[in-house]
Amino acid sequence: MQNLSLTLKKSGYKLTTPRNILLKVLKKINKPMTLNEIHSECSTIDFASVYRSIKLFNEIGLVEEVNFADKKIRYELSNNSHHHHLLCSKCGEIKELPVCILSEIEKLTNYTITKHTFEFMGICPNCKK
Repeated sequence: MQNLSLTLKKSGYKLTTPRNILLKVLKKINKPMTLNEIHSECSTIDFASVYRSIKLFNEIGLVEEVNFADKKIRYELSNNSHHHHLLCSKCGEIKELPVCILSEIEKLTNYTITKHTFEFMGICPNCKK
C-alpha cells in the first residue's frame, strides 16, 4: 500500500482520504472492476470522485484498464506482472491467468509484438452445472 501512495506523491498528487479508500478497495478486491462496481464498494465516495481518481490512477500507472468482449471497461491495480483474464459470460466471474503465449506468437510469426490484449470469455464451472 505504501508503494501505491508513494507513486501518487511522486507524480505530484496528494493521498486524499477518498483516494486512500479507493486504493484499499482495489487492493482488497484484487480483480478488474467497472467504475460502478468500484463505486459500490466505497459508498462514502461520490461517483464523480471515483471516476476522477480512477482516471488519475490510470494516467500515472497505478491502475490498468482491462477490456473484455462485453465492452465494459474495468480497472485493476497495476502489479507489474503480465497476465490475462478469463471472464464467465453468464455470471461475470473473472479469473486471472498467470500465463501469456506472446513469446510463442513472436516465434511463429517473426513479429516483434509491441502491444497486445488477450482475454478469454467462457462459462465457469459453477455456471456449467
